[in-house]
Amino acid sequence: MYPTEVIIDRSALRQNFRAIASLAEPSQLVPVIKSDGYGHGIVEVARAFADAGARQFAVFRLEEALTLRRAGITQDLWIMMGLLPEEAEEANDAGFRIACPDLANARMLSQIATARKRHFDIHVKVDTGMGRLGILPETVTDAVRELTALPGLRIRGIFSHLANADSPEHPVTRQQLDCFRTLLPVLPDSCCENHLCASRAILHRYLPELPYIRPGICVYGAPEFPGLQLDLRPAMSLRSRIISCKPLPAGANVSYNCICTLKRPSLVGVLPVGYADGYLRELSNRGEALVRGHRVPILGTVCMGMVMVDLTDLPDAQVGDEAVLLGKQGDQEITVWELCDKAHTIAHVVYCGIGTAAAAAGQRHYQN
Repeated sequence: MYPTEVIIDRSALRQNFRAIASLAEPSQLVPVIKSDGYGHGIVEVARAFADAGARQFAVFRLEEALTLRRAGITQDLWIMMGLLPEEAEEANDAGFRIACPDLANARMLSQIATARKRHFDIHVKVDTGMGRLGILPETVTDAVRELTALPGLRIRGIFSHLANADSPEHPVTRQQLDCFRTLLPVLPDSCCENHLCASRAILHRYLPELPYIRPGICVYGAPEFPGLQLDLRPAMSLRSRIISCKPLPAGANVSYNCICTLKRPSLVGVLPVGYADGYLRELSNRGEALVRGHRVPILGTVCMGMVMVDLTDLPDAQVGDEAVLLGKQGDQEITVWELCDKAHTIAHVVYCGIGTAAAAAGQRHYQN
């Protein structure tokens, strides 16, 4: 077996779901499992969350919903991007909730539904301040009136996205929350699946009166802000093994671009993992690995399929030793937050990159 692998802990996923569900009661969780479950594997993630009590899932594209159906996932599925015209014929599952971002899209869905003597259950997307998809708040009353009259459509919910959810006092956040709250009284009785809050908004407890919430990154064990007193466990770890150890003299260069020149005689180990495996090149000369329960620094530039580590302070290290680049070893842990800080990115990027690369290479495995 290739020595580099990504391990996904199903028990951590189940625990995270239950912890957030307890925090958010009585709102119902609709875990976001788009982008292959944030790199964790969309089908396995859905099964884990279903075991923990999930009754709906949010995906981005129709193809993701169809993948889940083919795998036997029976929960209702919310397609957050909506449908393109060429997809509408295929979206014939009564358990799909289709995001509707504008009236032109609604009319297209109505025409197809009428022609096929069927209906679409829709969630109306409102742009309360994100500047992305959605109808504008001042048009909601007229839009709902037209949508209600269109044959083949049933309005089941309304939703929006927050642009700056981690800042409760930011004026845009307050404006969006107030705007969404004022829209609710003008909705028809059928519009009961209303939702606004994703991870950061959930943890800040915005609009707890809404019946549904959409946990994303936090349900994978990475809350949007460190230090939160909630029992969440990261589900993903990245492990490899040392494939080479050799001594190099002081003054030797390590890896591309000569950004690392050894200041002392050093024992240099090689790990078969690199940016093709999702380990970010921005971690060059900045990242660390765990070997024999100790932190060792990455030396030089992260290569496509290799990184070098400084084993000088671990003279007994040898070929075959495990190296952890994300996750725990002994009482040490390299967290996704640490990687984000050093690479100047977000947890979503780290998880999607590592998990997707591992899946493509057949190196993503599951436990518990």
